[in-house]
Amino acid sequence: MKIDNERLHRALNPRSVVVVGDKGPQYMWLTNMENFTGELYSVQVDPNEIPGIEEKQIPNFSSVAEVPGDVDLVICAVPRQVTPIIVGQAIEKKVGGISMFTSGFAETGEPEAIQLQEKIVSACLEDGMPLVGPNCMGVYNRELGVKFNAQQEQGAGSDVGVISQSGTHGIGISLGAQRLGIKVGRTISIGNAVVCNESDYLEYLIDDPASPIVVMYLEGVKEGRRFFEKLKELAAQKPTVIWRGGGTDAGAR
Repeated sequence: MKIDNERLHRALNPRSVVVVGDKGPQYMWLTNMENFTGELYSVQVDPNEIPGIEEKQIPNFSSVAEVPGDVDLVICAVPRQVTPIIVGQAIEKKVGGISMFTSGFAETGEPEAIQLQEKIVSACLEDGMPLVGPNCMGVYNRELGVKFNAQQEQGAGSDVGVISQSGTHGIGISLGAQRLGIKVGRTISIGNAVVCNESDYLEYLIDDPASPIVVMYLEGVKEGRRFFEKLKELAAQKPTVIWRGGGTDAGAR
Protein backbone atom coordinates (compact mmCIF):
# COMPACT_ATOMS: atom_id res chain seq x y z
CA MET A 1 0.00 0.00 0.00
CA LYS A 2 1.17 3.55 -0.73
CA ILE A 3 0.53 5.54 2.42
CA ASP A 4 0.65 9.20 3.40
CA ASN A 5 4.22 9.77 4.60
CA GLU A 6 3.19 12.98 6.35
CA ARG A 7 0.78 11.09 8.60
CA LEU A 8 3.28 8.29 9.10
CA HIS A 9 5.86 10.91 10.10
CA ARG A 10 3.49 12.19 12.79
CA ALA A 11 3.00 8.67 14.13
CA LEU A 12 6.71 7.85 14.19
CA ASN A 13 7.71 11.24 15.66
CA PRO A 14 4.77 12.02 17.91
CA ARG A 15 4.30 15.12 20.02
CA SER A 16 1.15 13.71 21.60
CA VAL A 17 0.42 10.06 22.43
CA VAL A 18 -2.73 8.36 23.69
CA VAL A 19 -2.43 4.91 25.28
CA VAL A 20 -5.73 3.02 25.08
CA GLY A 21 -6.38 0.08 27.39
CA ASP A 22 -3.27 -0.02 29.57
CA LYS A 23 -3.62 -2.23 32.65
CA GLY A 24 -2.05 -2.53 36.08
CA PRO A 25 -0.26 -3.38 38.12
CA GLN A 26 2.65 -2.53 35.81
CA TYR A 27 0.85 -0.21 33.36
CA MET A 28 3.55 -1.22 30.90
CA TRP A 29 2.89 1.33 28.18
CA LEU A 30 2.39 4.33 30.43
CA THR A 31 5.47 3.36 32.47
CA ASN A 32 7.60 2.96 29.35
CA MET A 33 6.48 6.42 28.22
CA GLU A 34 6.97 8.22 31.54
CA ASN A 35 9.85 10.36 30.18
CA PHE A 36 8.14 11.11 26.86
CA THR A 37 8.87 14.70 25.85
CA GLY A 38 5.37 15.36 24.50
CA GLU A 39 1.82 15.15 25.84
CA LEU A 40 0.80 11.74 27.20
CA TYR A 41 -2.80 10.70 27.77
CA SER A 42 -4.68 7.54 28.72
CA VAL A 43 -8.02 6.16 27.58
CA GLN A 44 -9.40 3.59 30.01
CA VAL A 45 -13.00 2.88 31.01
CA ASP A 46 -12.40 0.05 33.49
CA PRO A 47 -13.04 1.55 36.94
CA ASN A 48 -10.58 -0.91 38.48
CA GLU A 49 -7.73 0.46 36.35
CA ILE A 50 -8.41 4.20 36.54
CA PRO A 51 -7.06 4.78 40.11
CA GLY A 52 -3.65 3.39 39.14
CA ILE A 53 -3.52 5.65 36.11
CA GLU A 54 -4.48 8.64 38.22
CA GLU A 55 -1.68 7.77 40.67
CA LYS A 56 0.74 8.18 37.77
CA GLN A 57 -0.76 11.65 37.23
CA ILE A 58 -1.62 10.90 33.62
CA PRO A 59 -4.88 12.44 32.36
CA ASN A 60 -7.41 9.71 31.60
CA PHE A 61 -10.43 9.92 29.31
CA SER A 62 -13.25 7.59 28.31
CA SER A 63 -12.61 7.86 24.56
CA VAL A 64 -10.00 9.09 22.09
CA ALA A 65 -12.44 11.79 20.97
CA GLU A 66 -12.35 13.38 24.44
CA VAL A 67 -8.56 13.87 24.46
CA PRO A 68 -7.74 17.57 24.02
CA GLY A 69 -5.82 18.88 21.02
CA ASP A 70 -4.24 17.01 18.13
CA VAL A 71 -3.13 13.41 18.63
CA ASP A 72 -0.19 12.04 16.65
CA LEU A 73 -0.11 8.44 17.86
CA VAL A 74 -2.64 6.09 19.44
CA ILE A 75 -1.19 3.00 21.11
CA CYS A 76 -3.98 0.41 21.11
CA ALA A 77 -3.77 -2.29 23.79
CA VAL A 78 -7.40 -3.38 24.03
CA PRO A 79 -9.04 -6.80 23.50
CA ARG A 80 -9.38 -7.57 19.81
CA GLN A 81 -13.17 -7.24 19.75
CA VAL A 82 -12.84 -3.60 20.85
CA THR A 83 -10.29 -2.61 18.18
CA PRO A 84 -12.83 -1.48 15.52
CA ILE A 85 -14.25 1.00 18.04
CA ILE A 86 -10.82 2.44 18.82
CA VAL A 87 -9.92 2.65 15.13
CA GLY A 88 -13.19 4.49 14.51
CA GLN A 89 -12.46 6.95 17.31
CA ALA A 90 -8.94 7.54 15.98
CA ILE A 91 -10.29 8.21 12.49
CA GLU A 92 -12.86 10.64 13.85
CA LYS A 93 -10.11 12.40 15.84
CA LYS A 94 -7.89 12.58 12.72
CA VAL A 95 -4.89 11.15 14.55
CA GLY A 96 -1.56 10.71 12.79
CA GLY A 97 -1.49 6.93 13.12
CA ILE A 98 -2.21 3.88 15.27
CA SER A 99 0.21 1.37 16.78
CA MET A 100 -1.74 -1.81 17.53
CA PHE A 101 -0.26 -4.05 20.22
CA THR A 102 -3.44 -6.16 20.20
CA SER A 103 -3.02 -9.62 18.66
CA GLY A 104 -5.26 -12.55 17.78
CA PHE A 105 -6.40 -11.57 14.30
CA ALA A 106 -6.11 -13.44 10.98
CA GLU A 107 -2.98 -15.24 12.19
CA THR A 108 -5.27 -17.38 14.39
CA GLY A 109 -7.30 -18.67 11.45
CA GLU A 110 -10.52 -18.01 13.37
CA PRO A 111 -13.39 -16.67 11.21
CA GLU A 112 -14.31 -13.99 13.77
CA ALA A 113 -10.69 -12.84 14.01
CA ILE A 114 -10.34 -12.68 10.23
CA GLN A 115 -13.51 -10.58 9.98
CA LEU A 116 -12.26 -8.20 12.69
CA GLN A 117 -8.98 -7.73 10.84
CA GLU A 118 -10.78 -7.09 7.56
CA LYS A 119 -12.95 -4.50 9.31
CA ILE A 120 -10.06 -2.49 10.76
CA VAL A 121 -8.00 -2.75 7.57
CA SER A 122 -10.92 -1.53 5.47
CA ALA A 123 -11.52 1.42 7.80
CA CYS A 124 -7.85 2.42 7.81
CA LEU A 125 -7.48 2.14 4.03
CA GLU A 126 -10.61 4.17 3.41
CA ASP A 127 -9.36 6.93 5.71
CA GLY A 128 -5.68 6.70 4.79
CA MET A 129 -4.84 5.93 8.44
CA PRO A 130 -1.32 4.52 8.97
CA LEU A 131 -1.61 1.41 11.14
CA VAL A 132 1.52 -0.16 12.64
CA GLY A 133 0.84 -3.82 13.37
CA PRO A 134 -1.29 -5.38 14.69
CA ASN A 135 0.47 -7.90 16.93
CA CYS A 136 3.48 -5.61 17.34
CA MET A 137 5.44 -3.63 19.91
CA GLY A 138 5.14 -0.53 17.77
CA VAL A 139 7.29 2.58 17.80
CA TYR A 140 10.57 3.48 19.53
CA ASN A 141 11.91 7.02 19.09
CA ARG A 142 15.11 7.62 21.05
CA GLU A 143 15.06 11.41 20.89
CA LEU A 144 11.44 11.82 22.00
CA GLY A 145 11.35 9.04 24.60
CA VAL A 146 8.70 6.97 22.84
CA LYS A 147 9.52 3.45 24.07
CA PHE A 148 8.12 -0.06 23.99
CA ASN A 149 10.72 -1.35 26.46
CA ALA A 150 11.76 0.40 29.67
CA GLN A 151 15.47 -0.26 29.02
CA GLN A 152 15.53 1.54 25.69
CA GLU A 153 17.69 4.66 25.92
CA GLN A 154 16.53 8.22 25.53
CA GLY A 155 18.58 11.10 24.18
CA ALA A 156 19.91 12.88 21.13
CA GLY A 157 21.80 11.27 18.28
CA SER A 158 21.33 8.19 16.16
CA ASP A 159 23.57 5.64 14.47
CA VAL A 160 20.96 3.25 13.12
CA GLY A 161 17.25 2.79 12.43
CA VAL A 162 15.57 -0.61 12.76
CA ILE A 163 12.57 -2.30 11.14
CA SER A 164 11.60 -5.58 12.76
CA GLN A 165 8.75 -7.93 11.99
CA SER A 166 9.33 -9.47 15.42
CA GLY A 167 8.78 -7.42 18.55
CA THR A 168 11.18 -9.64 20.48
CA HIS A 169 13.94 -9.11 17.93
CA GLY A 170 13.13 -5.40 17.77
CA ILE A 171 13.81 -5.17 21.50
CA GLY A 172 16.85 -7.45 21.25
CA ILE A 173 18.46 -5.42 18.47
CA SER A 174 17.81 -2.14 20.32
CA LEU A 175 19.23 -3.32 23.63
CA GLY A 176 22.09 -5.28 22.08
CA ALA A 177 23.19 -2.25 20.09
CA GLN A 178 23.04 -0.09 23.22
CA ARG A 179 25.41 -2.46 25.03
CA LEU A 180 27.89 -1.92 22.19
CA GLY A 181 27.58 1.85 22.42
CA ILE A 182 25.48 2.10 19.25
CA LYS A 183 22.63 4.61 19.34
CA VAL A 184 19.42 3.24 17.85
CA GLY A 185 17.46 6.31 16.80
CA ARG A 186 14.25 4.50 16.01
CA THR A 187 12.83 1.01 15.91
CA ILE A 188 9.57 0.11 14.17
CA SER A 189 8.13 -3.24 15.21
CA ILE A 190 5.74 -3.95 12.34
CA GLY A 191 4.04 -7.21 13.41
CA ASN A 192 1.47 -8.48 10.92
CA ALA A 193 1.82 -5.32 8.78
CA VAL A 194 -1.75 -5.46 7.48
CA VAL A 195 -1.96 -1.78 6.46
CA CYS A 196 1.55 -0.30 6.48
CA ASN A 197 4.02 -2.90 5.26
CA GLU A 198 7.80 -3.21 5.09
CA SER A 199 7.96 -1.31 1.78
CA ASP A 200 6.16 1.69 3.30
CA TYR A 201 8.66 1.82 6.16
CA LEU A 202 11.59 1.42 3.78
CA GLU A 203 10.33 4.35 1.74
CA TYR A 204 10.06 6.46 4.88
CA LEU A 205 13.58 5.61 6.08
CA ILE A 206 15.19 6.71 2.81
CA ASP A 207 15.00 10.36 3.92
CA ASP A 208 14.90 9.73 7.68
CA PRO A 209 17.78 11.48 9.51
CA ALA A 210 17.31 9.13 12.49
CA SER A 211 18.28 6.18 10.28
CA PRO A 212 21.78 6.78 8.80
CA ILE A 213 22.19 2.99 8.73
CA VAL A 214 19.18 0.68 8.35
CA VAL A 215 18.83 -2.78 9.92
CA MET A 216 15.84 -5.02 9.18
CA TYR A 217 14.57 -8.30 10.58
CA LEU A 218 12.03 -9.73 8.14
CA GLU A 219 10.24 -13.05 7.79
CA GLY A 220 8.64 -12.20 4.44
CA VAL A 221 7.49 -9.34 2.23
CA LYS A 222 4.05 -8.48 0.87
CA GLU A 223 4.91 -6.45 -2.23
CA GLY A 224 8.02 -8.11 -3.59
CA ARG A 225 8.67 -5.91 -6.62
CA ARG A 226 8.03 -2.67 -4.73
CA PHE A 227 10.13 -3.88 -1.80
CA PHE A 228 13.17 -4.51 -3.97
CA GLU A 229 12.73 -1.19 -5.76
CA LYS A 230 12.67 0.67 -2.43
CA LEU A 231 15.50 -1.45 -1.05
CA LYS A 232 17.66 -0.61 -4.06
CA GLU A 233 16.89 3.09 -3.62
CA LEU A 234 17.66 2.95 0.10
CA ALA A 235 20.86 0.91 -0.23
CA ALA A 236 22.21 3.39 -2.79
CA GLN A 237 22.15 6.05 -0.06
CA LYS A 238 22.59 4.21 3.25
CA PRO A 239 24.29 1.02 4.45
CA THR A 240 21.50 -1.55 4.80
CA VAL A 241 21.50 -4.92 6.58
CA ILE A 242 18.70 -7.51 6.35
CA TRP A 243 18.33 -10.45 8.73
CA ARG A 244 16.02 -12.95 7.06
CA GLY A 245 14.05 -15.02 9.56
CA GLY A 246 11.17 -17.45 9.43
CA GLY A 247 13.02 -19.94 7.25
CA THR A 248 12.20 -22.94 9.44
CA ASP A 249 8.86 -24.16 10.77
CA ALA A 250 9.82 -22.95 14.25
CA GLY A 251 10.95 -19.58 12.91
CA ALA A 252 7.77 -19.16 10.91
CA ARG A 253 5.75 -19.61 14.10
